[in-house]
Amino acid sequence: MIQRNHHAELKISLITISFNNALDIRPTIESVISQSYQNIEYIIVDGGSQDDTLTVIQEYKSKISRLISEPDKNLYDAINKGLKLATGNIVGLIHAGDTLFSSEVVKKIANHFDNNDIDIMYGHSIIVDKDNAPFRVNKSPEFSRNLIRRGWMPSHQSIYLKRILLEQYGYYDLSLHPYSDYEFFLRYFYFNKLKIKRLDEFILRFSKGGISTKNYMNNLRAQELHKGCWLMHGEKPPFYLIPMKLLRKSGQFLLAILYRITNRY
Repeated sequence: MIQRNHHAELKISLITISFNNALDIRPTIESVISQSYQNIEYIIVDGGSQDDTLTVIQEYKSKISRLISEPDKNLYDAINKGLKLATGNIVGLIHAGDTLFSSEVVKKIANHFDNNDIDIMYGHSIIVDKDNAPFRVNKSPEFSRNLIRRGWMPSHQSIYLKRILLEQYGYYDLSLHPYSDYEFFLRYFYFNKLKIKRLDEFILRFSKGGISTKNYMNNLRAQELHKGCWLMHGEKPPFYLIPMKLLRKSGQFLLAILYRITNRY
């Protein structure tokens, strides 16, 4: 395959949403500004934090492309604000409290778009506990739409897509909170025939208990709400969707145990 090095033109927009994250936003910011890839537009959308979040952010103001701090309707409203501010060719999310997996992640993402004719990519992720040990590992398979009918979904923050797609296929539907991300995933990965290819790399670490993670019972309740996301697009989900989704999550816990034992990723 011919390597197409167009990095001078390919800008990656990374968006961080925050709200009262003074204790855990610093590692998030540092994971972005320490990237080896240079053409990054970094946007932080704060929901009007009342703690010292903004004080921490201001320490890095020279490294941040855009910062807004104002009340929002919900986290998806904040994400939409960031996406609408973005000017990069490619957009992705990294929420406060979470970190990019390594300093080479964005370079690998740029290479993936450069060397493949794709609209969207996704990768692997890991949820770590307070001791930075694996708690859940989401190792994603190669892409197939049939996987979605069997309960597969990549970690949302491992998804990167061409910004121009948002103009055609839309942003997050605020009325669907708190499962707007699942409907967004279905819209882009299943109900529209876009060109999607996995990047076989770990993209990020989630901090257990942060913005991105919820307790398991909340996740169980969310599965019923996910059915409505299918129905609004005119398709009834398969009867085995929820059992398969829950089974996949159980597998992520088991994979984390294996990673703890072998100390590898």
